[in-house]
Parts: sequence; C-alpha cells; structure tokens
Amino acid sequence: MTAEPTLDTFLVRLALSFAASFILGWNREEVGHPAGLRTHVLLCVAACTAMQLGGWMLAETGRVGNPLFRLDLMRLAQGVLAGIGFIGAGTILKQGNIVRGVTTAATVWLVTVIGLCFGAGAWRLGLCATAVTLATLQGLGWIEQTLKQRSFGTVTVEFDPRATSHATLLDLLTSQGFGVRSRNLEEEAETACLRCIGAYQGKEASWSLRLMGSLRRAPGVGRVSWEEMG
Repeated sequence: MTAEPTLDTFLVRLALSFAASFILGWNREEVGHPAGLRTHVLLCVAACTAMQLGGWMLAETGRVGNPLFRLDLMRLAQGVLAGIGFIGAGTILKQGNIVRGVTTAATVWLVTVIGLCFGAGAWRLGLCATAVTLATLQGLGWIEQTLKQRSFGTVTVEFDPRATSHATLLDLLTSQGFGVRSRNLEEEAETACLRCIGAYQGKEASWSLRLMGSLRRAPGVGRVSWEEMG
C-alpha cells in the first residue's frame, strides 16, 4: 500500500477488479450457474473497496502517530472472506445425493481474493490469479468432460398404479443402466408419479431417448420426462 492512496490509485484498482471479475463471472454466467456475472463483479469490487479502505485507514491513523493504535489489515481480509463464505454456501445446491455448484462457490471465494489483491496494490498477483483461474475453468472443464465416466439426470414417470408398480419401474431403470441415487413417489387413487435422480454412462441424447422409449412401452405408463443434470 502507498502511504497516501490517490483517487487515480483507487480507480485503477477498482477497474482491474471489475475487469478480472467480469471475465470470470462471464464464464459462470454462460453456463447458467447461480452466481453469475453481476455477483462476481460485485463481490470482487466489494473486496477491493474493503482492502483499499483498510489502506486508507492505515494511512490516516499513521498521521495521528498514536503508538497504542494498531490496524491489522489481515483481520480485515479475514473478515471479508468469512462473509463471502455465506454467499458461496448459497450457490451450492443438493438434489438427492447429487451436489452441484461447488465449483461456482470456489470461484466466488477466489474472485474475492483477487479483489483483495487488487485492493492491496498487488496487481501482478491479481492478474496471474485471474489467468490461472480462467485457465482452470476453461481448460480443466474440457478435460473433465473428456475423462467423465458418469453423468447424472432426473427421470419422471407418471403411471397407473393399478397396471404397474413403482418397483417394476425401478427394475426397468436399473436394467437400462440407470443407477438410482434418490427417488420420490407420489401416489393417488388412479395416478402415481415416480421421480428418480441417478447416474448413467453413455451419450446423453441417445441414452435418454432409449430409456424413455423403454419406459413408455411399459404397461400403465403415461407421461415420461427427462432432465439432464450438469
């Protein structure tokens, strides 16, 4: 931190924070994650502002010259990161045994650290962290898809409980290679609805069509729907 931060210094650091978070937030926005462009920008700019406020307070208290007063900037950074934990937790979604949004939560936390870097004037470190984060999200995401052995989806089946049972449908799902992780059954006098979340192997388009075709041919089955989980 400089002894006396100027208006130009504040604006440059905020601009760098905005640019870095805009790039990373755009990556999360285009794939439809809960914390998108605006969330990342606001968090990074907020962290940068908090860090610059700490630097300004440090410069101001230095003028007073009171040896009994000490300002610990690391406590300020720790407080910011602790608060971000609540926002990051809000981006994690749990559906049955499937947990989603952990990568977005990690990105939210990291973009806050990048904002602290720019706020403290460590712009080289902030730029390097931005580049590494972007390479991780873009490059490793492609590698994950290449190495991915299992995909997850949700299948919903409406059926007549007088013509078939949910146990029969579960056996049919298992025979098609759908590993059920979580299931929910709603049953009335003449209709029932079975909703299952599970894992499968294979290409989503052809596999899901084959699964839905097998379910429709089962006796008593009416509407069948499929939802792919990223």
